[in-house]
Amino acid sequence: MASTQQRSTGYDEWLVAHAGDLAQQWRERYATSSGFEVKPVFTPEDLEERGWSYDRDLGLPGEEPWTRGFVPGGYRQQLWKLEMYAGFGSAEDANRRYRYLIEHGSTGGVSMALDLPTQIGLDSDDPAARDEVGQMGVALASLADVERVFDGIPLDRVHHIFTTANCIGPIAAAWFIALSEKQGIPTDAFVVQIQNDPIKEYIARGTQFLPIEASVRLATDMLQYVAERAPTWLPISVSGSHMKQAGSTVVEEAAFTICNGIAYVEACLAKGMRIDQFGACIELHFCTEMDFFEEIAKYRAVRKVWTRLVRERFGGTTARAQHFRLHAATSGRPLTAQQPLNNISRITLQILAQILGGCEQTRTASFDEALGIPTELAARTSIRANQIIAHETGVPYTVDPLGGSYYVESLTKDFESEIWRIIERVDELGGAVEATRLGWFQERIADGAYRVQTALESGEEIVVGVNAYQVDEETPVPVFELDETAIARQVERVKQVRAQRDSARVQAALARLREVCGTQANVMPAVLECVEAYATTGEIAKVWRDVFGTYSSETVRY
Repeated sequence: MASTQQRSTGYDEWLVAHAGDLAQQWRERYATSSGFEVKPVFTPEDLEERGWSYDRDLGLPGEEPWTRGFVPGGYRQQLWKLEMYAGFGSAEDANRRYRYLIEHGSTGGVSMALDLPTQIGLDSDDPAARDEVGQMGVALASLADVERVFDGIPLDRVHHIFTTANCIGPIAAAWFIALSEKQGIPTDAFVVQIQNDPIKEYIARGTQFLPIEASVRLATDMLQYVAERAPTWLPISVSGSHMKQAGSTVVEEAAFTICNGIAYVEACLAKGMRIDQFGACIELHFCTEMDFFEEIAKYRAVRKVWTRLVRERFGGTTARAQHFRLHAATSGRPLTAQQPLNNISRITLQILAQILGGCEQTRTASFDEALGIPTELAARTSIRANQIIAHETGVPYTVDPLGGSYYVESLTKDFESEIWRIIERVDELGGAVEATRLGWFQERIADGAYRVQTALESGEEIVVGVNAYQVDEETPVPVFELDETAIARQVERVKQVRAQRDSARVQAALARLREVCGTQANVMPAVLECVEAYATTGEIAKVWRDVFGTYSSETVRY
């Protein structure tokens, strides 16, 4: 039957034909959180304007340009790995929580948060650590603590272990190499994934304690050593999530992460390594917030940009070198202390965006994170959200189900173009390390944080339960309570380790580390020797402070 309405010949004509209806809108302007205009509808014309080509820009899964993922079958072959970030108090506390998460379906292994003193190279009994021991992560002062964390949890049954460890990355790697030897389990029977990304600490997070050049040297020494000794591990997870949660836009998060990744790769190439040797050992890690389609486009664009860098800039000759690991976490920043059960909806949408974007592993926040350390109920609820998407929705049945969407493809192209523009600007500044020293990243993140807060306070942006749809009375949510006696026990155990170990062996190992740090040799063998002797995190970090000096803010205007 013929249509009684005349069809518009194009987008512009459609705008004119429906101008009255389109003028009735509830926002003055529609744009993504990164500032890309969102038109009322997207058409093939938008792809034509961006020079979009199916073969060049999309293609098929498991083939270049990898927009649709690195494996042909997507989640039909294997569901995403589900990871729950956990760790608090003493080693025994963390051990109990990891057992609980594994029992309830966490398939991503153990994701180990470290407390602040551990991350900045302080032992639990250091006076400067007093108020932070075990508060936002588990306290690990030596190999003895790591042994207790994994008591009754064999490494080959865990399969996958993640930890932050940024500026103490070499120590964390040494812990797991030493632990594998003690458990009699080869390193290829499990995977250790270590963030080992100090640059972003100087930009957005703050656990740096050495000059940035020394931190990059230690990070890449560890990457080089692990790539040779445990090639199935992921010795560096370049992380954009902290920059995002500090205020960067979604596209800046993607671009800044890639720029930092370039710095690490080029440092490794300068050591004589080849990207074909370690490209598959690299992970890029992001967080997912509430701009649903923008987040999906981000993950698709990142695959395109990074793999092109491997081919054209780093000299990669194999597909394997291009296949970095794409890891995403649901973000804690949008989670609210007001009406915290609303966070279940937020987390579920973030998970879905990650899956539609083709992430290989997801780390899921819990609905009570704005209140404190997640309770077991909240952690289990987040596991269930992943399982519901996996088994009840049909989302994993086909690869890249949004591929070909005019809007998603247009947004992916916009992301790709903007990422390349930012890379070029950082190159002009001398690379990520120099851009960090100049404060270029920091200024953009600060501007972004200001814009977000201003929009929230003005009501331009709505956060349900915070600046709209508030309630006067709320049902109280149980809050996790840390066992304070565990902290005292942790401090006492550090003292016991020092009393019971071979002090002469420790001092000899620390002296060897000091000597190696003064050369261009890889520090990892010496760090491993220290760890195996039960030298503490603080003792090893003190050697680094003595040799390399300590961090002081040197930011200058670019």
